[in-house]
Amino acid sequence: MVEEMRISVTFSLIILFAGICSILAVYQGHREWSLFSFGLGVVLHTLKPKPSQEEAFSQSIHSLSQLITFGTVPGIMLYKTVLTPNSFLVWVCIGIFVSACAIQLAHKNTRFPSKVNKRMSVAAGGSLLTLYALFIAKYSIILTTLLILLLSLLIVFPIRKRN
Repeated sequence: MVEEMRISVTFSLIILFAGICSILAVYQGHREWSLFSFGLGVVLHTLKPKPSQEEAFSQSIHSLSQLITFGTVPGIMLYKTVLTPNSFLVWVCIGIFVSACAIQLAHKNTRFPSKVNKRMSVAAGGSLLTLYALFIAKYSIILTTLLILLLSLLIVFPIRKRN
């Protein structure tokens, strides 16, 4: 049990480090290194054992690493690539996206069981937004805004099972 928690925390800290490196690479103008760091975070996230609900510290570190790597990094990548005087709406939507990621991760950390079946994971939403930020050459403010808002809604609001 303790060994599993150490492995989980170690993976989470490396994912957090990859996210921070990705942010620094974006600000230095190194898109390739930013993508590499983000990709490393994605790969490690898929390989990482999930912390159990009883391990509060492990769960908190896991949520922090997800918020930075899959919430903040895509937002900063979009901020740096869509930076124009007309992009105030996109900036607001980026804030909404990061807040949606924080809400979902905080909800996952609560001790109250949920009857909700599915939500888009923060990692999936952040990965889609990062791919959009890195590989779309011409940005449409309307399309970017709609994509960010759609991903934010899918992350926060659950899809309930019909009975």
